[in-house]
Amino acid sequence: MRSAQLSLDSAQKQLDACTITAPISGVIVAKNAKAGETVQTGGGAAPLCIIYDLRWLELSLSVDELDILSLSAGQTVALTADAVPGQSFSGVVTSVLLTGSASGGTTTYPVTVRVDQPGPLMPGMNASAKIEVGRAENALAVPAAALVRGGYLLVTDTSPSAARPAPGMQAPAGYVYVAVEPGLSDNDFLEIKSGIQETDTVAYTAPASASSGEAFFSGDEFGGLL
Repeated sequence: MRSAQLSLDSAQKQLDACTITAPISGVIVAKNAKAGETVQTGGGAAPLCIIYDLRWLELSLSVDELDILSLSAGQTVALTADAVPGQSFSGVVTSVLLTGSASGGTTTYPVTVRVDQPGPLMPGMNASAKIEVGRAENALAVPAAALVRGGYLLVTDTSPSAARPAPGMQAPAGYVYVAVEPGLSDNDFLEIKSGIQETDTVAYTAPASASSGEAFFSGDEFGGLL
């Protein structure tokens, strides 16, 4: 009886060894073997299947060197995909690698974004990401094109801030240049931290007025692959 039990235990172990258990829960997206086929074992063997955990996805971005310094882990991301029109998704930057790749005179850096609720998004889809790099509330904002020499705005001479003209700056008749402290920008509008007032009239290629209230600024839009 003892010998028979040992033989049974050995046979059971061999049978258990024939059962393949996935290391993670997920969905099989590729199957490389069929029932009845002989498969190889060891490091050089091809995987039996590929499993994705579709509860979350990662988006891989290549970000230009001019934008990379404004990105860091933890920033929120708004995502859109052409394959899923009319829907947007949220994510978080999980890594910004320091090793860049140069091509055609431009260096880009890998950035990874985690999407915890991907919904209909699928691996391999192309997506666009807008990363929030800062937020300013109750801020004055002007068109970004109005900024001159990195720190000046042209205002009408009847604007309150015209009482403090920038020295050495020659302005057209009826206008003066004032020194300002620029803040966040989304390439369309620019936050002005100091140097002008809400009632100033700012001039550039087309007249524009500074506006107040809550100003939301996000980074450039980047393309990536899920």
